[in-house]
Amino acid sequence: MALPSAILLAAILASALSLAGARVGIGSVRTRYFGAPRGREGPGVRYAFTTAFLPWVKESARGHLASYLAGVCYHAGIFAMLASLVLSLASLAPPAPVAVALAVVFVAALACGLGLLAKRSVDPGLRALSVPDDFLSNLLVDAALATALAAALEPRALPLFQLSGAALLLYAPLGKLRHMLFLLTSRRLWGATYGRRGVLP
Repeated sequence: MALPSAILLAAILASALSLAGARVGIGSVRTRYFGAPRGREGPGVRYAFTTAFLPWVKESARGHLASYLAGVCYHAGIFAMLASLVLSLASLAPPAPVAVALAVVFVAALACGLGLLAKRSVDPGLRALSVPDDFLSNLLVDAALATALAAALEPRALPLFQLSGAALLLYAPLGKLRHMLFLLTSRRLWGATYGRRGVLP
């Protein structure tokens, strides 16, 4: 195994173990309810993972539809990038049409990521709420997307993509990128709590 692939594999294992440990710690916390239920958890959880994501339902998205759509595109590109990163360990080169499609996805996602970063940098309200981790996380993801684009167009750029991906994965458990895991936990808890109270859906 080439050195970049070995570094990437080690980063995947280290990141997975760190995130799994954090997830176990969160899972040990139990919610205590003191009131009688007025609804059921199941419908609340289903609502939290479906309808609640729609832009006209999310209060933070209704007035910022362009940013919402940019975020959707950004995350779609990130998922494609992570899948490409894992497949690179098996030395599976995508067929030319797939590589071109991936390149288009990566270009769109990178443009959205940089646009969201620019908005965070120039909008006084967002800038006041931001911490260094917000900028660093975005830049690490954008670097991984950029090198994924390079690797899709030129296979010789694959080692650079793997190293960039390794840096991203090693940082993931340390900052806001942890939300890739804890989003699932927090949404489930939110939906279950308010479903039980009869507030959702």
